[in-house]
Amino acid sequence: MIKRLWSGEHSRRLVMLRAFLEAAEVDPAVSTGPLTSLSEAWSALERAEKSDPRTVAGLLDHPQVGSWLSYTLRRHRGGARSPAPSYQDFGQLHAVAIVASAATGQVYRAVLPLRHGRVMLPQLGMAYFEDCADWDTAEAGTEDGRVWLRHGDQTIEVPSAPVDADGWWPLRRITVGDEVRLTVWVDDLDPMRDLADPVRPHRLSPTEFQRWANLLADAWTILVDDHRPMAEALAVGVTSLVPLPVGDGWDTRSASTGDAFGAIMCSPPPDAVTLAVSLAHEFMHIKLGGLMHLFTMTQGAGQPCLYAPWRDDPRPAGGLLQGIYAFFEITAFWRRQRARSGRLGDFEYAYARAMTREALDIALRDGNLSERGRRFAEALGDEMNGWADDEIDPEAAALARLVGDGHRAGWRIRHGRAPEEGVAALVAAWGSDTPPVIDIGPSEILPDPGMRHWSAGRLGLARRRILAPDRQAEALREDWGATLTDADVALFAGDAATAAQGFLAEIAADPESADAWTGLGLALCADSKEPVAAGLALTGRPEVVLAVYRAGAGGRSPLEVAGWVGERLAL
Repeated sequence: MIKRLWSGEHSRRLVMLRAFLEAAEVDPAVSTGPLTSLSEAWSALERAEKSDPRTVAGLLDHPQVGSWLSYTLRRHRGGARSPAPSYQDFGQLHAVAIVASAATGQVYRAVLPLRHGRVMLPQLGMAYFEDCADWDTAEAGTEDGRVWLRHGDQTIEVPSAPVDADGWWPLRRITVGDEVRLTVWVDDLDPMRDLADPVRPHRLSPTEFQRWANLLADAWTILVDDHRPMAEALAVGVTSLVPLPVGDGWDTRSASTGDAFGAIMCSPPPDAVTLAVSLAHEFMHIKLGGLMHLFTMTQGAGQPCLYAPWRDDPRPAGGLLQGIYAFFEITAFWRRQRARSGRLGDFEYAYARAMTREALDIALRDGNLSERGRRFAEALGDEMNGWADDEIDPEAAALARLVGDGHRAGWRIRHGRAPEEGVAALVAAWGSDTPPVIDIGPSEILPDPGMRHWSAGRLGLARRRILAPDRQAEALREDWGATLTDADVALFAGDAATAAQGFLAEIAADPESADAWTGLGLALCADSKEPVAAGLALTGRPEVVLAVYRAGAGGRSPLEVAGWVGERLAL
């Protein structure tokens, strides 16, 4: 299957090249500028392909070549902005032609663009010159399979081996495994290695590179020993690993993009298990991205309005389906791995299983799936049905529910806008002797263009509760727990009454605190065998409770308002 996806991606890459050439021909003076004509680069690629089609195909299929083509076309059509002249983007075709010519023993010479004094030669490395203007140019050429570059008085001879040299950083590779082997470029150089716009290189030190090599070797052992089908597929489907900078929060960050089939981006993980699950997670995105290039899985406008339990922002149908597929594999990973990871493994499994199941229900109900997409989602659900009776540590399961309920409520209070007429009806009914149950209808879901992140604290607190319960309060002084409060610590320690009082005090100090309102709902539900109406309202429709409270409600307390809404609202 993975080889078929690669074949599809290669066809897509050729179509993109044709679109690239057509875009360049719209205004050759703009796309070429001071560079050698792009037609010469194309002719060089044709000569190289005639000499060695497989080598040139491998170069064109390099993940970051796909990112560059996509970015160039996107910017040409107005979807991206940059201060760089257009020839900086289009001229990268010369760098591809240089690499193809050298690899196939062809002669080629061209003037190509420098971005801040640097140019990336795909699969080879990056040349960098001193004292250059931001959008300068350099000469480059091939001779007997070797590459040279020249700017002013400085000449760079690209070494035949992947070693550092004056003005040169090679693109390094790591190979791990024996019977099942994985070989990846460790790309800390390519301007197009990130998700969207060009980025500067962030060269790993020898120590940092070795740490990645060690972690990857250990993660690969886990995958091969315990998740072999995934490892065998991943070995064929992944060719590039992009180290991301360390980010705020508890979790390791990982990402992939359909523009760069075969590339996984990941921030430094704390351990090999985390890297293994990140590789599996992102590989599922890669696979489904390739499949969605071949088949229509969703339909409609693709508005970001759907709840994805693993995301802090609303998602479009395609994004939700992508997440479902990835979290299906995360669930399967922890189902197999939890025997080696104790109660934390039970938590991760219970949490991933609940998220995936809930998202599947949303996709099948509201996800605008095509018939093929619906069959795909139903097949995942059928597989998960066999996992429903798996035994899980009770505290781990309870913590997973707490985090899940809190995230859903936090998402609704931030992104849901309660219907104004319904809110007015609830407020107007406040003094009635026999107020009716009111169905105010669904809330409008507001997109989040800024993709703000807000949920890492409580998830991290749940993990801390399992790993080191005596150190929970320390989370308040750690970066990932910056948004947590004493009330959160009490909630996850099982002291719901103290947590409820703490959250009420937070609301008194800041009536707009989303986390205080949702925390109060979680505490009220946890403090009662039969959750009270106020708790159900604050976890089910917190945006309505907050809207009624804002509307005045006769100066009632948060508990009174939440209880009233819970009793009168058709949840």
